[in-house]
This record gives sequence, structure tokens and C-alpha cells, in this order.
Amino acid sequence: MTDSKVIAAIATPPGRGAIGIVRLSGSGVLDVFTRIFKPIQKWESHRMYYGYIYNESNEVIDEVMACPMLAPRSYTMEDTVEIYAHGGIATLHGVLDVALNNGARLALPGEFTKRAFLNGRINLTQAEAVMDLISAKASAARRAGLRQLGGGLSQRIIKGRDRLLGWLANIELSIDYPEHEEEAMNRNAILSEGKVWIDEMGALLKTADYGRVIREGIKTVILGRPNAGKSTLLNAILGEDRAIVHEIPGTTRDVLTEEVQIGDIVLRLMDTAGLRETADPIERIGVDKSYEAAKDAELVIYVMDRSIPPAADDIDILEKLNDKHVIIVLNKCDLPTATGWDEFSNAHQISAQNRDGLESIYNDIKQRFLKGLLSQDEETDIITSQRHKILLQSAINCVSRAMEEFLIGVEEDLVSIGLREAYTLLGEILGLEVSDDIVDRIFSEFCVGK
Repeated sequence: MTDSKVIAAIATPPGRGAIGIVRLSGSGVLDVFTRIFKPIQKWESHRMYYGYIYNESNEVIDEVMACPMLAPRSYTMEDTVEIYAHGGIATLHGVLDVALNNGARLALPGEFTKRAFLNGRINLTQAEAVMDLISAKASAARRAGLRQLGGGLSQRIIKGRDRLLGWLANIELSIDYPEHEEEAMNRNAILSEGKVWIDEMGALLKTADYGRVIREGIKTVILGRPNAGKSTLLNAILGEDRAIVHEIPGTTRDVLTEEVQIGDIVLRLMDTAGLRETADPIERIGVDKSYEAAKDAELVIYVMDRSIPPAADDIDILEKLNDKHVIIVLNKCDLPTATGWDEFSNAHQISAQNRDGLESIYNDIKQRFLKGLLSQDEETDIITSQRHKILLQSAINCVSRAMEEFLIGVEEDLVSIGLREAYTLLGEILGLEVSDDIVDRIFSEFCVGK
């Protein structure tokens, strides 16, 4: 059971803005609201009211608009009020404090959405989609979150779960009522449907890598020897002079991190110190950090200066990166080309200084990380949560084992154990078979006010 006490929180981001929202929800919310808002009205649901928020000393805190939303036609399915105040920090906290002093308590992180889940308005996958929408950095992440919030992913999981329930019902029928065995699905029929189920759920699982990329971005390191043009490339990608660029080698001595959106992908870019042997202890620390960043990176953009001959160090470093996605970039194509670059004919030829050739790098990144999903649209259901991925993989494994047991003639009541486990795992994705501590952990990651 959810706590029905009135909760309140600022529902808009901190900072200065024209409008800010203070949200209240719970049993008795109109009693709290009536004590702090004047003139007193006869409240009707989903209508805007103009007035003032007063504190206990009858001092005006702000001139506001307010909208009561009576249960069950609200986000939480409880009586709710949203107060639209001026967006200054002091003003919003003043309104919130008045609400807290008149019977409300401060909402916990994600508590409004948690109440929506516990009251049955949304399932757990839809609740998690709310957080995806809030944190979406690219349009693909927004589309995936919106599709999940609308129940697209839930319907896929519900359909798969219902199929499992149908098999279990037929197995129970054949075991408990052998005289009606001809009415139940036989092993071959379940095996045939099982193959289709595994293929369908497997196709959904394959979207998880894409979902992680659009949700979290790609940890990307720009690597190379001094003066190859790494910082110039970072500035070119960002479209601004963020990193210091100088002809003296060793200018960059620390890891500089920025985020940039490339189409549907967010790159978490790290510009690093040039890789070379050095007696300078400070530069040495920067070089060590460069290698550490490369170890953790998913993508390495390795930059070399095409205007001078390639160095043996470059070849050695590239060989150490053979377990990574590595994009090789030959920079300074606006200058005469030195000899020795024939073996790098497939590298990207760019001029970071002139911002020429960047599009070929972007296309390479998209092909590597979006793969066959480049043509997908907002109608595609995508796994964006590691929790969903683990549970779905486990459910597929259970069904695969059950189908193998059917093939070798294992008794049906034993086969049904794995099918029941898969049914439970899919229920965990939806929040139907999930413990309170997992629910609490999920909602604790939300911002206060959502």
C-alpha cells in the first residue's frame, strides 16, 4: 500500500525561469491548498485558478495560477494540485515551505511516479520510461522513452508472458486430466511456438546494445601522439574552442571531458595528453591518464599527423587497442602529405583545423554502434534498461532449456518449472513480480518532484 499523506515538491529544475511548478498530491491535498491559497474557491477538477499564496502570517508569498486535478484523473491517481509560480529559487522554495508548514511533507525522489505505479496508473517499465524521457540527450532516446511510456514495450512483454501462460495451462490440462489430453497442445505444437517465441524475444533483446548507446552515450577517447591535432579535433567536433591548442608539444596534460550529440548518438568525448616518453613528471601523469582513459573507452579516435611520416610508436599503440572500436584519423590533409602512409589508405582523411572530413567520422561511428537499427523509427520497441536486459535474457534462457527438455523427453511437469520461472521473470520487468526493495531502488534514482 502506498502512503496517502500529502506530499509536495518543486517539479521544475533548479535555477531562474519565468515559471516554476510546485506539485502537491495525496489524500487531503485540497485542505492543504485551501489553507494557503486565496481567494478560496469552489474547486473544479482540471480548471486553472488565479490567486495568491499566503504564509501563516498572512504575508503574500507569490501571485500564482493553480490547477487542481481530482482523483483518479491525475498523474498519481490521487487528488493533486499544481501551483504555477514565478520561477525564482526563493519564490518556489517560499511556496513549497508554506505547503510543508500546512500539513504536507517533502516528497522523496520519484515519489509522485512511484505512487502512479503503486496506484496502477502505469506499470514499472512505463515508470522507468519517465526517467528515460527526463534524461534523454538525443531524439532517439526521447523516441524510445516515449514509446515505452505509451506501453509499447509492455505490450511485447505481456504478449510473451501470455504465451507462456497458455503453454503452462495446456501442460496442466494434459497432466491433471489425461482423458482430455487430445484437447491440450502436444509437445510438437509447444516446440513450434517456442521457437517463434525465442526468436521474437531474442530480436527484442538484441536492441539492448543500441538502447544503452542512445541512453548513456559512447565513452570516446581521442588518442594520439603530441601535436597530431587531438585538441583541434575536439574543438572541431564541439564547434567551439574548448581545448587549448598550441604548436608546442605537450600542451594537453590532463583529460578534458565534454559531451556532444552526433545525430542519435551522444559522444562522451575525452581529449587526452599526447602519448610519448617524457621526463616531465607532470606530463608523465597526463600520459598515464591517457592510457587509463583508453582502457575504459568503448571508442578510440586515434589521430595521426599526415604531414609527417608515421612513427613506429603509432603502430605499437594501435596494436594494443585491437580489442576496441578504433577509428583511425589522418589529420592535416590541408598540408602536403608525407611519405609512408600507404598502409593507412582506409583511414579518415580530415583537416581538423578547417573542420573538413568530420562527416565521414560521424558516419563510421553510426555504422559501428547503430548497425542494423539505423532505419528504425519511433514505432520500434527498444530495451534501454540493464534491468530489463538481464531479466529478458534470463527468461529466454529458461524457455530455451525447457524446449531442449521437451526434445529429449523430460516429463512435462518438470519442463513446466522452467516455463514458470520465465513467466515470473517477465513479470518482474512489468513490476508484477518484484520486491519492494527493488522498487524503492528504481525510484530513488528519480529527481525530487517527479
